[in-house]
Amino acid sequence: MRHKLVRFLLLFVCLSLLSGCWDREELQKLSIVSGMAIDKGSDKTKNRYQVTVQITNPSQVAGGQQGGKVQASPVTTFTEKGSTLSETLRKISIKAPGELFFPHLQVMVINEKVAKDGIKELFDVIERDAQFRVLFPVLITRGNVTAKRTLEIATPLENIPSTKIADTLKYSEKEWGVYKSTRADQVIQGLEQGSLSVTGIQVEGKASKGNEMTNMQQIDPSARIEIKGLALFKDGKLKKWLEGDDARGVTWVMNEMKTTVLNLDCGKEKDAIAIEISRAKSNVHVKFKHQKPIIYVDVHAEGIVLENNCAKDLGNSKVLAKLDEEVEEEIKKEILLTVEKAQKQKSDIFNFGEQINIANKHVWKNIESSWQKEIFPHTEVHVNVQAIIRRTGLITRS
Repeated sequence: MRHKLVRFLLLFVCLSLLSGCWDREELQKLSIVSGMAIDKGSDKTKNRYQVTVQITNPSQVAGGQQGGKVQASPVTTFTEKGSTLSETLRKISIKAPGELFFPHLQVMVINEKVAKDGIKELFDVIERDAQFRVLFPVLITRGNVTAKRTLEIATPLENIPSTKIADTLKYSEKEWGVYKSTRADQVIQGLEQGSLSVTGIQVEGKASKGNEMTNMQQIDPSARIEIKGLALFKDGKLKKWLEGDDARGVTWVMNEMKTTVLNLDCGKEKDAIAIEISRAKSNVHVKFKHQKPIIYVDVHAEGIVLENNCAKDLGNSKVLAKLDEEVEEEIKKEILLTVEKAQKQKSDIFNFGEQINIANKHVWKNIESSWQKEIFPHTEVHVNVQAIIRRTGLITRS
């Protein structure tokens, strides 16, 4: 009898622990937000923002066209205006078919005009609300095309625009190495420190045709997206765009270079040799002279020859050694040029201040308040690059 009672009590305890998740949500009752776009509203004080959310249509994404029915769009967008991001999203939730669900947010696109006015307030709710997973990338639009329109560009091969944007950014960072991806948590950290850089996005072609399904069905789409430019922020506001080699300098310093291609001159022939950087590692350290910080950036890079459109004999060790030096000079030039422009804007987008804090907290405490505006613009930055070309391909002489 006693054993039966013990078994009953154990069974009762186990059943009570299997009560399920108290905060579960039915999938069909959720509106899964895959992308968000933020544009300027109609007024500076009231309805400051126009917010667009892109909601995924699960039936179309999973099943596509079935049973001869007309295929619907894989996504739907809803737009509203409000003075705060929270207010605007609540207004959108009334229109949406279900509760807005943000954990699967893949990208946030912010209009250039909004970025110039300041983005600090936009990220307050994102940092506070646990529903936002702050690992999604943030992009700034370029030109006159709105963030809403940018988010609605339908493209071949990938039928969800926000996924296409996120994938394009990822591949651009991996294969080209000029424009780095900036996550929401990195934006929040940069806003707290006072300086940051965010990659840009622009629409090529006829943006008005981009949200039509026919844009997905064309060999040469009427509109397409392109990752371009690096927005330099100071005190939460967009101050300057960095292009090409200038932007790549940030990637070198931040140790985020995965791979890229450098073009070198061959005598009077411009950009005649293409070198692929296959491996790179950067390190920043600080030394002090009379309590003043001096920044040292060390870069180690390895590469291979992709093209040799001149008469250089790559089988000659002296020629290869000379190419190593040219690669080193090119990387050094890009870094110093970027540092010069950042110092001119008084924007420490490289987080040098953090390195100073790590190296000497006492010195940092004394200069922290004046670092961005007074000290950083005049701080010495020394760059040391070691580069080696590992392979030259199947032929050594063109």
